[in-house]
Amino acid sequence: MQEIRRGDVVVAEAADGQPRELRALSGVVPGGDFAVVWACSAAEWEAAGGEGREPEGIPWPAEDVRLGNHAVA
Repeated sequence: MQEIRRGDVVVAEAADGQPRELRALSGVVPGGDFAVVWACSAAEWEAAGGEGREPEGIPWPAEDVRLGNHAVA
């Protein structure tokens, strides 16, 4: 399994079981009760970069996140 890093495209399984393509804001980090990956939408990633600010994201359970096909090198 490859390590998730900030900026990587990741696929997160939502509560409804549907996959969502997101951008990682962190690698796997400790959460309250379980490990999480902070992530945001691609639109938020681009908007924040264009505005010179940090993207706003949410924590996803690390077990529901995998590296996408377009990891940042």
